[in-house]
Amino acid sequence: MFESPLNNAVSRGVIAKIKEIAPGKPIKYVVPTHYHFDHLGGIRSYIAQGATVVTTPGNKALIERIVAAPHSFRPDELSTSTLKPQIETFTSKKVISDGERNVELYDVGPSPHANEMIIAYLPKEKLLFVTDLCMTRVTGKIPPRSQTNIDFAEKLRRLNLQVETIANGHGWVGTMAQLRDSLEGK
Repeated sequence: MFESPLNNAVSRGVIAKIKEIAPGKPIKYVVPTHYHFDHLGGIRSYIAQGATVVTTPGNKALIERIVAAPHSFRPDELSTSTLKPQIETFTSKKVISDGERNVELYDVGPSPHANEMIIAYLPKEKLLFVTDLCMTRVTGKIPPRSQTNIDFAEKLRRLNLQVETIANGHGWVGTMAQLRDSLEGK
């Protein structure tokens, strides 16, 4: 699972949908892109399911504090779980594979948005999942020449990924051509 947004109620709904779509398949990993609540606020529900949190070293302590926080007034799944939370960190690149499909995780470092950021790339699909690194409008148009998009494009250039489609965690799906157009002021 990439992202665990907002809160545990949202996560419980997503987990229920995953179980409906893929019955009997566990959620093995949860990967928040960065430390803002709208990306890891519901992480406790995934940990209670047995998922390993995959994150950057700088975010590990925050996730440990979230895990350790008592929830005695309104206990959640993690409060009553006997599972020991698993948190795995990486720097640079990590590949998760099921033998048929790879998900490449990249620690792309600081951005104008946050100190540490993770993106996910599916090479077979040429799909990049990114949140808060490529700024878009609700209309789907990428604003021209924003510093955020310039920084993002430079990170992509250095990684040399064969991206065709960009899926933005806040809902927009676009193309590399649209990103290039925005950088050229089109």
